[in-house]
Amino acid sequence: MPSLERKHRIQSLIQFALAVVLLVAVNVLANARLGGTRLYGALDLTEDKRFTLTESTRDQLSRLREPVFVQVLLEGELPASYQRLRTAVEETLQDFTAYTNQIEYTFADPLAGSPEEVKQRQEDMLQDGIIPMTDFQQTAGQRSTQAVYPYAIVYYGDRRRIVPLLQTARPDVPLAQQLNQAESLLEYNLTAAIDGLTDNDRPVIGFTLGNGELGARQFADLVAELRRDYEVGPVYLDSFATLSTDIDLLIVAKPTVPFTDFEAFKLDQYVMNGGKIIWAVDAVAMDFDSLRATGEAYPQSRELGLDALFFKYGFRLGNQLVLDLVNTPIPIATSQGPSGPKVDLVPFPYHVLALPEADHPIVQNIDAVDLRYPTLIELVGENPGTEETTLLASSDRSRRQRLPSPIDLDAQKFSVDLDRFNEAGLPLAVLLEGTFDSPYANRLSRENEQLLRQNGMEYRATSVPTAMIVISDGDVLANSVNSRGEVGYLGVNPWNKIPYANKTFILNAVEYLLDPEGVITSRSKQVRLRLLDRDTAVAEAGYWRALNLGVPLLVLALFGIVFNYLRRRRYATNRPA
Repeated sequence: MPSLERKHRIQSLIQFALAVVLLVAVNVLANARLGGTRLYGALDLTEDKRFTLTESTRDQLSRLREPVFVQVLLEGELPASYQRLRTAVEETLQDFTAYTNQIEYTFADPLAGSPEEVKQRQEDMLQDGIIPMTDFQQTAGQRSTQAVYPYAIVYYGDRRRIVPLLQTARPDVPLAQQLNQAESLLEYNLTAAIDGLTDNDRPVIGFTLGNGELGARQFADLVAELRRDYEVGPVYLDSFATLSTDIDLLIVAKPTVPFTDFEAFKLDQYVMNGGKIIWAVDAVAMDFDSLRATGEAYPQSRELGLDALFFKYGFRLGNQLVLDLVNTPIPIATSQGPSGPKVDLVPFPYHVLALPEADHPIVQNIDAVDLRYPTLIELVGENPGTEETTLLASSDRSRRQRLPSPIDLDAQKFSVDLDRFNEAGLPLAVLLEGTFDSPYANRLSRENEQLLRQNGMEYRATSVPTAMIVISDGDVLANSVNSRGEVGYLGVNPWNKIPYANKTFILNAVEYLLDPEGVITSRSKQVRLRLLDRDTAVAEAGYWRALNLGVPLLVLALFGIVFNYLRRRRYATNRPA
């Protein structure tokens, strides 16, 4: 008998030792790699796949050959609303480390230390553009504020990039929605920063000049942002015999002087050879300064000499202004006071807040875009080889106004006829992808043909696969410039001072056109905000309490009854006679 007990004891010890060895082995394999391949996996059961990295991100991380260090300024006594963002950042970085051993990260508290150290640190961060968010807390009749720094700083060698994790938003956007959007864009923001630091290939972007386009100060903020990742410069069409596709992207920013047929031909052959263009065009000659000076204006269609190109490419910028009840205000003198006219901000339906229309990386998780006097983009279906995607559109309370017809500034002081605003989804920005046909196929002049021959080029009647974006407002690229010549931020409305998504939209458009399968694809991730319906929760509180308390007790009682029944039945049948 003792020998049998000893045998069972030894068997138990062996089984325990094997279990420990197995657990250790599984733990080691769960953090091990074979070369660059991880020896473990994970199953994402969430509906929105929030814990699954996009293929472009995984490829980018697997190509890292030198360490990347990420410092996240979300540590310390954070408000509860920001604690979720901190957790999401940590989970995202942990997912990154699953695909590379070159990512290192840490969380730092920018408010730690003595008051003098904190003050100096805050001044240094302010110089770097790290501006704190102010969180307001209301407890027990007291209101307190706390500075929060939702930023990450990414280091790669001697380079670094500051990544805002929470974008500046309109005052009417709830903080919960802002944080949810920030969580959706975490992967994109971090991978875009890593890509910008590690990629030495800088695509070339050209802004056409010479046809009355926006001046250098008017798109200075956009150019400064683009120069972080791209080579940017002017392109004078009359200085080039042909446009080389070494220019990766061409931006036509609010031309006001007509293009000659020769210049239009250069743009056409640039597209035919694979060039990509952003057309930001005002098809109607109109601006607020002229309207304010006279009180009434008759906007006129602007002839730019590009109608043939546009029609052949599959769209038309007509003479129809788009008006919308979702708009931004303008200052209007509404009454006369003892000290002068009283100026109020009045809604102006000609300044449209264009809304993201498609589930597309360019407009995914962005706010409304501020457009001035936009015109309707008509898709004519002339080119069957292209795919059309409406990126920005009007709201469901919009209408069109055919020209010629006046704009009366005084009429804006009074209520509008709401019944007339009965149209929805009028296209204001469109992406066209595919192959395009040249309008010069049957009318190629001898001069244009000779020019191509002199430069060793052949005329192309059909393009290679390429893409373009057309926006029916040139001011979408323009930042404000005050009377002292100081440049404002692109997207910040000069009258109500609210930031809109103009800059984000343009940067996304540039990034997508240059690399549609790259980092931009991670913008498609959508983390849905599932908020509690408080009214329903209060109304049904008793039902859910009873359910949560009663069901477990009922299950436990049923288990006891069944267990006792089976136990009695077993022992009753096995009882000796």
